[in-house]
Amino acid sequence: MEFIDTMLMTPGPVHLDAEVMLAGARPLLHHRTDDFAPIYTECVNLLKKFINTKHLYLTTSSGTGAMETAIANSFNEGETVLNIQTGVFGVRFTQICKAFRLNTVELKCEDGKCVKIEQIAKAIQENPAISGVTVTFNETSTGIKNDIKAIGEFLKGKNILLIVDGVSGLGALEYDHDNWNVDVTVSASQKGFLAPPGVGMVALSERAMAKMESVKCHGLYFDLKVYKKNQELKIPAYPWTPAINVMYSLLEALRKIDRIGLNVCINHYAKLAGGLRAALKALGIKIFTEECATSNVLTVFYVPEDLNPKEIVAEMVNKYGIRIAGGQEQFANTMLRITTIGNIGERDLIGTIGLLEMILKQKGYLKETGAGLKAMMEYFMANEK
Repeated sequence: MEFIDTMLMTPGPVHLDAEVMLAGARPLLHHRTDDFAPIYTECVNLLKKFINTKHLYLTTSSGTGAMETAIANSFNEGETVLNIQTGVFGVRFTQICKAFRLNTVELKCEDGKCVKIEQIAKAIQENPAISGVTVTFNETSTGIKNDIKAIGEFLKGKNILLIVDGVSGLGALEYDHDNWNVDVTVSASQKGFLAPPGVGMVALSERAMAKMESVKCHGLYFDLKVYKKNQELKIPAYPWTPAINVMYSLLEALRKIDRIGLNVCINHYAKLAGGLRAALKALGIKIFTEECATSNVLTVFYVPEDLNPKEIVAEMVNKYGIRIAGGQEQFANTMLRITTIGNIGERDLIGTIGLLEMILKQKGYLKETGAGLKAMMEYFMANEK
């Protein structure tokens, strides 16, 4: 059958509630008036609160645009940057750095494992010209959560900027920009902040603000000096035409998170992730990510031997209206990914695992269905509050 509303169980965009989507259907306001300024300002202020930062700017872009903004405003051509690669998005930071003619040092971590402080220390010792470190907080290609707090503590007192890709982690995992000694954090609207794609976010420390003022940004659209000037006007403004309707939805989503409580949302996602992993283990399915670094944003797991992940993804969406994700790039033929963030709850995870079990039985991997569901429901009941 054809589904009107496919349930997104992907790491982003995530499944959104109707109130957030309908907020985006409001009539347009002109973006250079005091009608729109309060919407823009409230989005900025709520994000500052959730991230814990004093300086934050919004861009009209996806998360990659926010990543590019961070690099464009943090380094002059010829500087050396250490790129920590724990998956596809760590590699993307390297690509952006090279596009801005920076010297890159690539720290490639073992598949499924987070970066260790010892690895960073060794890279910096061997490359004393390093003036910045980029790292992914939550890596959706591998299911890894890197320990940003520990990295920030290690870099404290060093003349090295810490740039964090928080696109999929912020809003879903505990994070503290200022107290973790992060210099630049980037994120976007379509994942943990539960809004449609289209708005990027860049938070800066005092040190990053000072560096930004001295950097010759290669380009105008993402030059944060222009954003700063406009945001400090009597009527705070976005320098270009913003994604107005997306910002309507973003504000609705941020207000909802604020009403519920960010920590309540984070704990809810942790519960869903624990239930999902309990189900997969009960089904004998191997999780890809090392346990100490496994993120609650999603779980990445191996497809049972002799099964095609692309076929499973297609059957889940075409038969049952549930969109799970395949692996990215080099993991495309061996992995599946299921998110545990968004406007979802226990019922959605129970439905996803139940239908996945049906497919696995039809394909001959399972003799009987129900083991995963049983483990998941027992986990949920044991962790009710």
